[in-house]
Amino acid sequence: MENLAGRVAVVTGAGSGIGAGMCRAFAAEGVKVAVSDVDAAAAESVAAAIRDGGGGAIAVAADVSRRAEVEALAGRAVEEFGAVDIVCNNAGVLVGGPMFETTEDDWQWLLSVNLMGVVHGSQVFAPILLERGGGHIVNTASVGGFLSFPNLAIYCASKFAVVAFSQALQMELAPHGVGVSILCPGKVHSNLDEADKLRPSRFAVAGGTSKELGDLSDGMDPLEVGQHVVRGIQSDAAYIFTHPEFRAIIESRFATVLDGFTD
Repeated sequence: MENLAGRVAVVTGAGSGIGAGMCRAFAAEGVKVAVSDVDAAAAESVAAAIRDGGGGAIAVAADVSRRAEVEALAGRAVEEFGAVDIVCNNAGVLVGGPMFETTEDDWQWLLSVNLMGVVHGSQVFAPILLERGGGHIVNTASVGGFLSFPNLAIYCASKFAVVAFSQALQMELAPHGVGVSILCPGKVHSNLDEADKLRPSRFAVAGGTSKELGDLSDGMDPLEVGQHVVRGIQSDAAYIFTHPEFRAIIESRFATVLDGFTD
């Protein structure tokens, strides 16, 4: 997929942050975009900006933790654009705090979005791509999918799971012409530190808070992350890392793993 012009992309969690950056980067390549977010107004704002710039975009409200809403998103994208070529399962939330203070609701909320949102998106859209004869899936993990950090146990656990799921998905889909990239960004200027406001009432018992993440205003521009994603799709990259400063830390982590083997 070196030339993306005329393709169709679906991006979840696209009302702000990395998702919005992906949409902008895709639009710059001539890709039509289904901008999806649990916040309908935020999704429409991103889609409207793309249309104002001469691109093609629609906004679709969807809670990725609910499979039926992801199925409706797929139906809307195909209805509007006639096909889907690229799927970015990007929606994510965060709760941080001491592990012993986190609640079962904290765990259920993060896993329902960060992990099951990726699973739902992959299961719903993969058959569409396979029927089309090819395509590409980008699943958003994090450097936290390879490195654990104190007070971010749930978030890192969910992202480690995204990496493992996506690696298996790569092996299943590659023989059929569908690529899978795992996006592993570091600090990005986004609203992830404000995720608490998106917490559904069914997960009301909170032990942690998204504020644990700290200020993200000095993070990477989401558009730059989106440009990394475009290049990753074009090169069929297995992993897309955006922050090279984490390379040495990840190398050290794997060295420690290998040290666990005895002669």
